[in-house]
Amino acid sequence: MLEVKNQLFKPLLRRPAAITVTVRELLTKALAGEIRIPNFQRPLRWRSENVVDLLDSIWRGYPVGSLLFWKRPAPQDSIRIGNAHHQVPDVADAWWVVDGQQRATALAASLTELDQAGDSRWLAHYNPETEQFNSGLPSPDRLLIDVPLSQLGDLRRLGRWLRNCALTEKQMNHVEEVQQRLLDYALPAYVVETDDEQALRGVFARLNSTGARMRADEVFQALLGAPSSHSSVSLDLDQLQAACDLNGFGLPPRSEILKAILAMSGLDPSRRLEQLGARTSLELVNPDEARESLTRTVDFLRSYCDVPHVSLIPYPVVFYILARWFFIHPDSEPATLRVLSQWLWQGAHNGSHQRAEVSRMREQVRDIQSGDDQRSLDRLLSRLSRGVPPRWQLRRFNLKSANSRIETLALLSQGPRDKLGPISPEELTSSGRVAREIVPSSKWNLLSDESKILATSAANRVLLHDVHTGLRSAICDWRWPEDEDILESHLISESQLESLKVNDFDQFLHLRAESVIQAVEAFLNKRLGLNRPLIRPARYYQDLSDE
Repeated sequence: MLEVKNQLFKPLLRRPAAITVTVRELLTKALAGEIRIPNFQRPLRWRSENVVDLLDSIWRGYPVGSLLFWKRPAPQDSIRIGNAHHQVPDVADAWWVVDGQQRATALAASLTELDQAGDSRWLAHYNPETEQFNSGLPSPDRLLIDVPLSQLGDLRRLGRWLRNCALTEKQMNHVEEVQQRLLDYALPAYVVETDDEQALRGVFARLNSTGARMRADEVFQALLGAPSSHSSVSLDLDQLQAACDLNGFGLPPRSEILKAILAMSGLDPSRRLEQLGARTSLELVNPDEARESLTRTVDFLRSYCDVPHVSLIPYPVVFYILARWFFIHPDSEPATLRVLSQWLWQGAHNGSHQRAEVSRMREQVRDIQSGDDQRSLDRLLSRLSRGVPPRWQLRRFNLKSANSRIETLALLSQGPRDKLGPISPEELTSSGRVAREIVPSSKWNLLSDESKILATSAANRVLLHDVHTGLRSAICDWRWPEDEDILESHLISESQLESLKVNDFDQFLHLRAESVIQAVEAFLNKRLGLNRPLIRPARYYQDLSDE
């Protein structure tokens, strides 16, 4: 453990210089490109209420914490201040924010006139009547009373605004006092001068691992992931995440990318970086090999497992188990991949891949070893629970659950379409509304108790774009047999359609529940291979005969 800390948390050779910087100076430096955000910083998380609380605290003279900057050159660039893109020149001695990114961004974004491109987090105004800061812009009827924060960030801007406002002289004097208290507020700050970027990454990770604890992927990105000024090679989680978005597959969570890296590296995916031992930074997978293994994983999920999007993987744990497989066995033969697909679906159906079973996940990662890929496959298959799967049961639909993801994939396998053509899985998943309710919740009070349960399930879900507003009415506009192929692609029969048209929702839900159950079972039976022998590559049987 001590050796890990020495590698990742290196000491600063020169102590930081303690200074103060006013909000006015901070704004000037930010607009001039003299304040920058390093690659290892975590994403912005503040919401509008955090911005308002900060401004209120500064106005009241409350302490708001210190800032920590890293003094080093910065290139000409288009930087982001909040959600605004701002072109700045190269700077010889810029301040790079090591601690205080959220506060510095909130001040620079809210008190300047930069275009935030619709990101309302950074928009606020001051009400001189209630003496309160509020989120958003002033309402139309108070445009000449409430002061936008962007006006308070500059003396001239506020002067122009006051000339046209509807405030009393006393209120105008108060607004000027508020501006002075904001702009003259002095924040304590430390400025570090060092050429050792790893030492700064360690400072950042240590500061942000207390209080609001950083997630494991944020610690990794800070210490080892983000590109370094000393090296062009890094396991950048953001870049590896983007590499997975093949043909609309989507972006796996960064936490899953990190677990995949650890699994590929032969490390425990469930452990935090600082818990993994001294060899951690030395034994991590090569970035190019990691990218290749991840893209092979995505291609396998799409081509062999019929999973078109990351959000539809029944149990996400298989993502990093598969990443290790394709790192260790990158050239697996089609026969092996078909068996590996059966392993995925059998584990999804019987719950063997549940994330809760951490020890089983670790064992499956260790099961994948170099050498004979068939032995690795045998070990994975031996971990699966056995037994004949029961008849499929419809439960409350929730796309975060494995059951609902399997049901969605079964509905997708029907080739859903509308009058414009096939429904794109990529468009559905990107919209955030993958499966929509047919019988709206406003009608559920008309249902029997049994039907109310079905109304919460996949029996009441259909894969159609948001362009179809008033979904039940849109479906009822279709005609049988003219639109038979469209309706059947959504598992809606002629009798179901007639029930829906006469508002017999109980009948509709019971009929469609049976259709959905049959479709899910057919979908799974095709992929589970329970009644078919496992066909391995020919060399597998040769090896057996030689033993």
